[in-house]
Amino acid sequence: MTYKEFLELLEELQLDLDSASEALDLEISDIEAWEEEEEIPKSAEKWIKKEKVEFATLNNTNEDEDFEDEDEEDLDDNEDLDLDTTEDEEDK
Repeated sequence: MTYKEFLELLEELQLDLDSASEALDLEISDIEAWEEEEEIPKSAEKWIKKEKVEFATLNNTNEDEDFEDEDEEDLDDNEDLDLDTTEDEEDK
């Protein structure tokens, strides 16, 4: 993984160099020095990939736990409308 790819992942994960520095127990200047290298250290690559998995897991939670209840309420509303329509048709 290149330094540029590392920075892109940090941005995607809404992290900054300070967060990476703290997590990897490195100075920010040490991380910035990776720009001159072909690849970042394996430990940093492993950390950022782990963060990406955790980020994806957090964002895949079902935020709408009452989904079934809402559907049932919609059906109840529609039933009332159907009853009115049926009564009108019977009157004709």
